[in-house]
Amino acid sequence: MSDEERLAIRYELVVIAEVVMALVVHVARRDLGARPRTPVNALAILRDGGLVTVDEYEDLVRLLRFRNLLVHRYWVIDDYLIYQGIKSNFKSLLSLINRLRARYGIQ
Repeated sequence: MSDEERLAIRYELVVIAEVVMALVVHVARRDLGARPRTPVNALAILRDGGLVTVDEYEDLVRLLRFRNLLVHRYWVIDDYLIYQGIKSNFKSLLSLINRLRARYGIQ
């Protein structure tokens, strides 16, 4: 994998995590009437409201924390682990998206 590809993957993971942060905060506020203090707190609110399973919560929290590593401590990241994670760890994200699409009638 080239340096350009590695950086592109890192960038896309940051973007995905930031979209998840915005999405969960929005749903917690608008649908559940909560006032989350942080995106992780918003995920906990969604979990407690039955919109996210415990396993999904844990996976998505790891994604958000990983985003923080990519943004703030990028020099400690192992690109091989990123690549392996991409191949196997987006089930929780897809499950959340599909559940929200069904809940809000989004095709």
